[in-house]
Amino acid sequence: MLWVEDVLRYADTDANGHINNSTFSVLCESGRVHLFTQELNPTLPPGMFFVIARLAIDFRAELHYPGQVRTGTWITRIGRSSLGLAQAIVADGRVAGEAECVCVLIDERTRRASPFSHETKVAAERLLLTPSA
Repeated sequence: MLWVEDVLRYADTDANGHINNSTFSVLCESGRVHLFTQELNPTLPPGMFFVIARLAIDFRAELHYPGQVRTGTWITRIGRSSLGLAQAIVADGRVAGEAECVCVLIDERTRRASPFSHETKVAAERLLLTPSA
């Protein structure tokens, strides 16, 4: 699991005085981008990149300005050309949000899904965490 820290901004608040729901997706993006840039992108051949195909967020608690959050991101599933990711958004010792997403490796030239190289699959397997039974 990889963690990234973000600061909540005044601009992230909404009319109800808490952090807007859309900011949760931005925090998830921050976690995904951190995981990709640190662990997976260095293994990709030129012209390959990840896109998000699905994002589901469960809102568990309010977030407020000012504040800091940590987003943990890990891989839950490795397919031929896609990854399942899970994320936890944590602030003040509590989980404020949980997310699941699917990201697909795309070939820039064909704009189609492309299978993982051996090197990318090995890098992804190092971040694979599955729930215990």
